[in-house]
Amino acid sequence: MRIILDSNEYILGLDTAAGPSASSRLLDLVHILIDESEEFRLLVPEIIVREVQRNLPPDLEKDFFRLIQSSRKIEYHTLIEVPKATFQKYRQKVRLKHADALIAAFAEFMKVDYIVSENRHLYRHLKTRRFATLTAQDFLDLIEE
Repeated sequence: MRIILDSNEYILGLDTAAGPSASSRLLDLVHILIDESEEFRLLVPEIIVREVQRNLPPDLEKDFFRLIQSSRKIEYHTLIEVPKATFQKYRQKVRLKHADALIAAFAEFMKVDYIVSENRHLYRHLKTRRFATLTAQDFLDLIEE
């Protein structure tokens, strides 16, 4: 299983001041999947790292980097190899915003199974079978089945 967590999952999941959330439980689940599933991979594209850095409270930035550097099953990727035509497909035909089109193109190019995002509505117009978009709670429910 190959997944991408949108920046909001890291931001909401690491900021536990208000108590546990679906996003914080998702980050806990990622650790379990890393330990228990040989096929599991969390892909972290550079655009998401930049977005998290812009929006995460400074005192949590160290926790974010500790998380994404904690396993070889968490893979950091630049977007340089994403085919321009794939990006343009999502940007022009589906009319996603630039950053969302990059993430969708990256997901297709890297053969990701799921994008987990609380902004799932951004991807609702996608007519693709290449990957599914789920909220944190939907992903938790899927894994618990």
